[in-house]
Amino acid sequence: MVFSRLAIWLLEVLLVEASAKVAHDVIVTPWCSNSFRFQVRPAGSSKPKELPGALIDSCGPGVPSLLSQPVNHGNQQVEVQLDGQIVVRRVDTGAVLFKAVVDFEASQVVQGYLAVNLTTSPSSTAERIYGLGQGGWTDEGGARGGCASGSERVVPLERNGETVNLLQTKFHVSVPFAYSSAGYGLLFNMPGYGSVTAGPKGVGGMSWRAGAVYELDFWVGVLPEGGATYTAAPIYEQYADATGHAPLLREDAMLFWQSRNRYKSSDIALSVVERYRQLNLPVGVLVIDYHNQAHDGDFAPDPRCYPSVGQLVEGVHKALNASTVFSFWPEAKSDSAEFGILKAAGCLINSDLGGRAIDATPKHCRELMWTQFLKPRYFDQGVTSYWLDETDGEGTAGGDGNHGYDTSYGPAAVATNLWVNDWISTFTEPVLAAGVEPLVLSRGVWAGGQRHGVVLWSSDIESTFEELAAQVPLGVHASLSGIPWWTSDVGGYGCGKEYDNNSTYMRELIVRWYQFGTFSPIFRTHGCRSGEADPAPKSDPCQANLPSCGPNEVWSYGSETQVMLEKYIRLRADLKPYIAQLAKNVTAHGVPTMRPLWWEFPEDPLTLDINDEYLLGPDLLVAPVTKLGAVSRLIYFPKGAAWQNYFDSSDIREGGASIDVPAPLDTIPVFRRVSSTRQWVADSPSLVI
Repeated sequence: MVFSRLAIWLLEVLLVEASAKVAHDVIVTPWCSNSFRFQVRPAGSSKPKELPGALIDSCGPGVPSLLSQPVNHGNQQVEVQLDGQIVVRRVDTGAVLFKAVVDFEASQVVQGYLAVNLTTSPSSTAERIYGLGQGGWTDEGGARGGCASGSERVVPLERNGETVNLLQTKFHVSVPFAYSSAGYGLLFNMPGYGSVTAGPKGVGGMSWRAGAVYELDFWVGVLPEGGATYTAAPIYEQYADATGHAPLLREDAMLFWQSRNRYKSSDIALSVVERYRQLNLPVGVLVIDYHNQAHDGDFAPDPRCYPSVGQLVEGVHKALNASTVFSFWPEAKSDSAEFGILKAAGCLINSDLGGRAIDATPKHCRELMWTQFLKPRYFDQGVTSYWLDETDGEGTAGGDGNHGYDTSYGPAAVATNLWVNDWISTFTEPVLAAGVEPLVLSRGVWAGGQRHGVVLWSSDIESTFEELAAQVPLGVHASLSGIPWWTSDVGGYGCGKEYDNNSTYMRELIVRWYQFGTFSPIFRTHGCRSGEADPAPKSDPCQANLPSCGPNEVWSYGSETQVMLEKYIRLRADLKPYIAQLAKNVTAHGVPTMRPLWWEFPEDPLTLDINDEYLLGPDLLVAPVTKLGAVSRLIYFPKGAAWQNYFDSSDIREGGASIDVPAPLDTIPVFRRVSSTRQWVADSPSLVI
């Protein structure tokens, strides 16, 4: 009897201690198949103001409930232990995927807010972490005028051991979605200042932090019943269900995009178009770069240089069956035509590059922008896709964007990353409502931005082989972060490395980058080349706005180089059926476009540490050449398939071996996957999943 009373007393003590540790209310909501949304706040606190975040209700989220006992949804079970840890399990196997600890403290960033830490501990120390956006390959440019630092490096696809700043800045487009090889995905649905550290290899786990919050909000999706641990595709489909599926990529965007800094007038642009027509090259998009407005904030092209948007669009379409894209910066300068209207409407916020940033977070500001400026001046004239430059916060508080956006949602520390998707949606939701698939090229995007038809590109980068090497895994990082459509400035932007177009270095670089671009999700050349393409007196209003850089067309690098560049523009058109089928499956299932080798060959351990090759879709193994003077390169061929040389059908390699493959300047090593159940042919691609 004494022992029984002692046991009861000890149990009461343990329960009191446990209740002290369980200082949080954990609210869970079923959110798409095998997935939960978690909202955690200090125990007993009232429901705070809820930010829009990345999640949408397209799959009919369930009823929120306070987590007090184990709850199942599909193949996910969650519970809160007596010690306060949140436990996530698979229902079919009972396996614990991870345990999580939540800690709140007073915010050191914004008075009156909390800071929160979410720390996950995996059941398997072999956990590998992927995703988390595009960044880390360069330091901030700072004094280099908005260019990359010059210290470019390859960022491994595996994120273990890395710390990622969740504040989006130029060159660092963080997306807080992580895929775990343990068989789950985690979205840290916190849009303000923060960071995440992926545990070292052999340890695993993640440590997330948000610096100014009212509550913690995150989403977890696990594999369906019977799903093999190493199968990633179901997680990405569930993530797309929860945050939005990418719309179907438009056919013009599947072809080659021609761009440069810059076409100063409609006449110059149309002269370039005419020459491409004479060459009979399949160009899909012509881009009109920045400073097409007299002042940022006019939201209309300078009529002295672009007298008729409609006639320009018609001319491009008639000559090439291509579309025209105009560039926009998200700011209004005080001397711009629409500054007063935007200010009076409460649509201008903190400083930006030379002006004030436009707050796209209030609905009335988005509607004003569209109905008064964008629709009548662009959309109604035939411009239905847009280039949204400077969308990564550059210039906010100076530098590369170290402050962010103070919006209607709150201070930048709380919600800055929500701004970019709202700005993007200003240009896409009305287009979709008009029955047109939206398409925007953007330098920034946050979680869920894929649903707006975003093509992410990797900002202003150097024209060097070191930069090219750094770009190869960036597109895979973007795809593994839920952003499937990606591109780089083919040839590099320049950024202090503007080699003469006639130099041996630049001619070789542009060929190798065209090859990489051909087998990228989006193939777009752009850059500020050495010299000036269209010199004019300063009295010319189009010259005075900003001189152009050097030429960047296929004929700009000499006749021998032109032959090779034309080859890859035509090859991209040959790839269009394959890209189109891939695009359908991206939209339907949320699959990546650029895939690590392990995606298709998870049972081959030698695929895990390959960072300089990738799969475009399921069938094309791409191994870009990124070293000056190289005429061959080592390629690992994944085990489980045979591989046929894209350019020589007699050259077939067996998987499971690393082989040095010839790569003369006019050839990029690309191999088709050979399978008894699936053969890829250009005019009739197999189902891409």
